[in-house]
Amino acid sequence: MCRHSVDTTSPFFLMNGAVMRKKITNSMLAKLSVSEGKASIRVFDTEIIGFGVRVMASGVASFIFERRPKGSRVAKRITIGRVNDLTIESARKRALHLANEFTSPDYLSNKAKIELIPTFSSVVNNFEELHFEGKSPRYKSETMGYLRRYAIKPLGSLKLDQVSRANVANIITPLMQSGRNPTAQSIWGAVSAVLTFSVRFGYLDGNPLIGSPPNFNKRSRDRVLSIQEISDIWRSTKLLNPQHLSIVRLLILIPARKTELLGSQWAEISNNWLTIPAKRTKNSDPTSLYLSEFSSKQLPLKRNDTELLFTTNGRTPMVLGSKVKNKLKTELDLPQWQFHDFRRTFSTIMNELIVDHAAIEACLNHRDVTRRGVAGIYNRSEYKERKQFVLQKWSDIVEEAVGRD
Repeated sequence: MCRHSVDTTSPFFLMNGAVMRKKITNSMLAKLSVSEGKASIRVFDTEIIGFGVRVMASGVASFIFERRPKGSRVAKRITIGRVNDLTIESARKRALHLANEFTSPDYLSNKAKIELIPTFSSVVNNFEELHFEGKSPRYKSETMGYLRRYAIKPLGSLKLDQVSRANVANIITPLMQSGRNPTAQSIWGAVSAVLTFSVRFGYLDGNPLIGSPPNFNKRSRDRVLSIQEISDIWRSTKLLNPQHLSIVRLLILIPARKTELLGSQWAEISNNWLTIPAKRTKNSDPTSLYLSEFSSKQLPLKRNDTELLFTTNGRTPMVLGSKVKNKLKTELDLPQWQFHDFRRTFSTIMNELIVDHAAIEACLNHRDVTRRGVAGIYNRSEYKERKQFVLQKWSDIVEEAVGRD
């Protein structure tokens, strides 16, 4: 039996359950019970009008707020939370906030505006339908995969204006703590793409993820770029002069070291192969790299006054330094990256797709276990056909991502 009497003349009495007014305290909550035959009991606070507690016959008790909003003809009930999960003080603060909202003359109009804001999940559906036109199937598959696996469940039911940096940080932090930084970065990028899409379509005023992205605890030597990041860097090269544009795009397509490629001469290109002599390689081993049709199109125009591919004065190779990278940054919003990351990205992606590890290492001019020491003396194979296959495959992947810009 309930230990409190019920006043049916009280303005807070509801026909589908007994209610009363009494200051809500911990001791009072401990004594509440529901009379036999009743579905529930409601007790409303004497200090904050509308703040109360509802106890079900099952024993479940919840803090509630029930009041008629200004301008409305009917009362509205909001469940604040379970009694076991909240302190009275925190529930009271939430109730006070709701009381201020309900008494505002703008409550109904503000509520109507909020109801027009779509959920994250519904916008993702529009994003999938409209955003990927003209973009590569691989980019679409990767982006939607990250959204479905990691973002839809925690963010899907939220209104767009409720999606915050903290929400996304809660998703990626455990991944970063377990060392899955590339995955965390890709999730951040996918969610940010949806929010930017929402801004363009007028659902949001701004993308809360823009500016100061997490560094994902990456050292430069660990950085692996996504295909979308490769595509973004490629397109941003349009800001550069023709020679800088050419060198950056070739560094993406053929996994040479920056200094090795910058010193290239036209005489080193023959039958779609670029030869890099031992004097320019890091390990003093000469190497050759296949130039696909797409790669060959990225070569600079040949000058009559020099044999160097990349030069400003015709006498010495040009420099690819921080000025070029900073110019690219004006168009990009990427975490820290280096030109050398192109080699690591090539290696990572191709090793995931192709089992010919030795050919991939040969493209990078690494000395794998079959090419070191005495074994290297007897193994003079350059894996030419296998290298051509790998480099053509990589060229096709990049071309699909960027188009024939």
